[in-house]
Amino acid sequence: MADTLQATMGPRILQAMKIPVVGPVAGGADPNGGNKKGRRHHPPPSSRSVASIQQVFTLIAIVNGLVLLYLVIAAIQLLMVPGARSAEIDVSLILTLLLVILAIISYQIITKRIILPIARLVREASEIESDDRSSLLTIRSNDEISKLAQAFNMVLVRMRQALNAGEASNQQLLEANRQIEASINYAALLQRSILPDRQLQETFGNDYFILWLPRDTVGGDYYIFHSEGGNYLAGVADCAGHGISGAMMTMLARAGIDRSITEVGITSPAAILSGTDTAMRTLLHGARTSKSIATSMDIGLVRLDFQSRTLKFAGAKISLYWSDGQTMHRLMGDNRAICDQRVGAYTDHDLPLLPDCTYYLTTDGLLDQSGGDHGFSLGTQQFQEWLIRLARLPLDLQRQALADALKEFRGLYPQRDDITILSFRFS
Repeated sequence: MADTLQATMGPRILQAMKIPVVGPVAGGADPNGGNKKGRRHHPPPSSRSVASIQQVFTLIAIVNGLVLLYLVIAAIQLLMVPGARSAEIDVSLILTLLLVILAIISYQIITKRIILPIARLVREASEIESDDRSSLLTIRSNDEISKLAQAFNMVLVRMRQALNAGEASNQQLLEANRQIEASINYAALLQRSILPDRQLQETFGNDYFILWLPRDTVGGDYYIFHSEGGNYLAGVADCAGHGISGAMMTMLARAGIDRSITEVGITSPAAILSGTDTAMRTLLHGARTSKSIATSMDIGLVRLDFQSRTLKFAGAKISLYWSDGQTMHRLMGDNRAICDQRVGAYTDHDLPLLPDCTYYLTTDGLLDQSGGDHGFSLGTQQFQEWLIRLARLPLDLQRQALADALKEFRGLYPQRDDITILSFRFS
């Protein structure tokens, strides 16, 4: 028996929909997980100019030179003093001159062996840092600085080899990703080609809409339409799996449904479901031996007779909804998926096709979508509240309103499953 939801405020316009928006976590946390109240901002360390080794050494050399110059001048002045002991003064002068010569030699050695090599290494390291991928530090002797440069070169070579290998692997991954993306886009084109958009448009005109939102580029949801004489069969289906695996299942399911329709026609949706169940079990007999492979399918079908203004519905874990904007009705399908572990029959339900009502079939991807303030699933109750507020709007506006409401409800939560809604109206 169909469930009925009575509207408490009558028909409302689209702007009356109050869909909660997922916001930041309470307590001042930002979307990145930080807490603005508890976060401390530390100023960056102040940059102070530090003298280089060459500058320090030059300063020391200047000071030493001034001291030695003073000693030389003092010794010369002593020689000019009458009565001074010339032997001691000569020794002091000779030692002072020797210190000057040693200082000059030390300055030359330190400059050529330490200061200039370090300056050269700094310059070459700066060139390497500026993305010169071929340069190495120059080695001109066998001293400690050269050994340090040689060790640095060995590390640099190994790093470059690792980077080159990483870049080669990255290029391979990019090429593989490009090929996979191209294959998925082609698969999406093929999947889209089996969807009956043109037939639905020719039959219903502006009195229908499809909201088809695969979680990935392709998915396990699809919709169905067949015509036979003056009767029409429409429905939605949800195959197990997502992405490529789900899309492959839709191809098998389409083959099973077509075989069932060829055998029993479209007079009885329940007979089509039973025939599809048998066909799918035959097609997937080998896969059914592995319990780790999901092969079930939810499906809801309606047969429409516009002449007699009747509707016949049968569902496998998918319900039929309809509303006139004031009351909301739900007719549940049988609680048994196609190709389920249990084998059983499906039931036809006959209903009048009311001209002032809008009818809806949806897969469970919408009902199971997480969102709102607490991340709970949308659920049947809230979905029916959306429909009762939208039922009197034109179908194209209903589609956009449902898409907007779903996006607002999701907030920052990702789409969990493929989503498909088929809606139509008899006028």
